[in-house]
Amino acid sequence: MRFSALAIAALATSATAFPTLGSIFSRQAEKACMTEAEAKEIVDIYVRLISNYQPEDCEKYCASDFVDRSDSINTFIFRPLGEPTFATKEIFMEAQLSNPPFPVVVDVVDAVACEAIALRWHATFGAANLPSRGITIIGTTKREGHWQIRSLDLEFNSLIWLLNMGGSYVWEG
Repeated sequence: MRFSALAIAALATSATAFPTLGSIFSRQAEKACMTEAEAKEIVDIYVRLISNYQPEDCEKYCASDFVDRSDSINTFIFRPLGEPTFATKEIFMEAQLSNPPFPVVVDVVDAVACEAIALRWHATFGAANLPSRGITIIGTTKREGHWQIRSLDLEFNSLIWLLNMGGSYVWEG
């Protein structure tokens, strides 16, 4: 089998362009990772932000570059799917001040990574009083001496949520 000098050079260049698993894991090891207790505190803060909003919680525990993304919510507020729902901490804070509290119950925390938490939850309220189930991925960062929420990515059963808010829908199939 013969390789040309050009092929060998291309292979060597491409090997240095892609990180190895070892380099990825060593970079993760350099990051600060949440403890189980810190992850529980972040989940508790998330629940307070949704179900018992106090601006002080958001001011302290949401990072300055905070973003919230949810196509489920975007359908209710007529935002294009795929765009951030609340692109900044300030927009999120303003929206939470005008939203009624929702009784979010965390069913299970599925995973905790160095800077992320995955959880499943439900909220039962309103006119239909049905449980709308959802999932949330909380992205975090350690700043100002404590963990802060940098991003929320969430989706939930928006049809049940609509019924709970007193709305209705007609299935055309």
